[in-house]
Amino acid sequence: MPKPKALLVAAAAAYSLSTLFSAMKPILLTRLVEQLGLNEALAGLVVAMPFVGLACAALCVRWFVARFSYRALLWIFSAALVGCELVCAVAYKHTAIVLGAQLIAGISVGVLMGLMSRMITHHPERDEMFGFVDMIAVLLMSLMIAVIGQAVGWSGLQGGYLSAAAIGSVLTIIMLLAPVNETTAIPACTTNTGIELTMNIQAIATVAMGVLFVTSSGLGFSFMFTLAQNLDMNYASASRQIGTLLFVSAIACWVGGWCSGRFGPRRPLACAFVTCGLGWHIAINTSNPQVFLLALVPAVFSLQFCFPIFLAISADLDRTGHWASVATPLLTSGFAWAAISAGYIVERSGLPTLATATVAGMLACSLLLLLTRPKPTDRPLSASAT
Repeated sequence: MPKPKALLVAAAAAYSLSTLFSAMKPILLTRLVEQLGLNEALAGLVVAMPFVGLACAALCVRWFVARFSYRALLWIFSAALVGCELVCAVAYKHTAIVLGAQLIAGISVGVLMGLMSRMITHHPERDEMFGFVDMIAVLLMSLMIAVIGQAVGWSGLQGGYLSAAAIGSVLTIIMLLAPVNETTAIPACTTNTGIELTMNIQAIATVAMGVLFVTSSGLGFSFMFTLAQNLDMNYASASRQIGTLLFVSAIACWVGGWCSGRFGPRRPLACAFVTCGLGWHIAINTSNPQVFLLALVPAVFSLQFCFPIFLAISADLDRTGHWASVATPLLTSGFAWAAISAGYIVERSGLPTLATATVAGMLACSLLLLLTRPKPTDRPLSASAT
């Protein structure tokens, strides 16, 4: 079955909105401490708030999809996102206002991502589609980090939020212009709000494993620029080199989706848990800038590799797309818990403790993997990937 190009374009733009938050997080976390004098825990909460909003969106995305048209949802939540980033640019010194605006921005993106994931669920090559849209989102994130890093270097926090508003505007315009056929993308039977999510051990373990992995792998990511600065790397240098790494790592998204569609998710996930833990342990503890950048390769690649696999196995939990729409913002919300946890850990125990916490998280993910029984792919082995 050919993949609908318009849906791929719209979904890639929606997923890129969440990676916009990921691009902002490590840069703004460090800047909030420097420019406003916030402690690490409060700064972590500020940059985590969009991801908290993503988690909240999981509770309401089905309600919105059932009551509003695809086009209406795009207009409403795209406008809310861009408006909130502009509010933050004006009121960046007022932490309470920024927290509220970032929460609403996160909810907006969560609804848009859930909508797109629900659409993708109804296509037989969903593993590859999830890998493709995630790959595009990560490719764009590497560019976003470079842009936001430069903007923060020039104009501080205000420049960071203004650049986020500009990037968000471009991405939402792409979604609005993509000619997605709503009637074929969302079958009528899936808009029934009376259909409840099937709660069982497998579903809970699957989603919990994904959220825990994103959280644990994001601990070091939250303080990536702080680690770089401790190694005498400035904003411009760190943004350029880390941005290049993220750009290259985008291929891991496609590879993850391909592996899930061809060989099943369990063995690829188990291998990724090991490489992610080792990579972050080395990156956090090294005193050599070159070793730091080299260690980021397995650490970052593992995250990109796993994310589309988690999306695919969430889509396999039911045939209606409900779990996919709920799991997508929940998985992405792991970056919130990562930022909050990382800020607390660093404030209490210092940066090196992040390495221990990451390895512990990977071990816990491995145990949860034993509780899951992802069904084998039902796509033919000869199917081609995007």
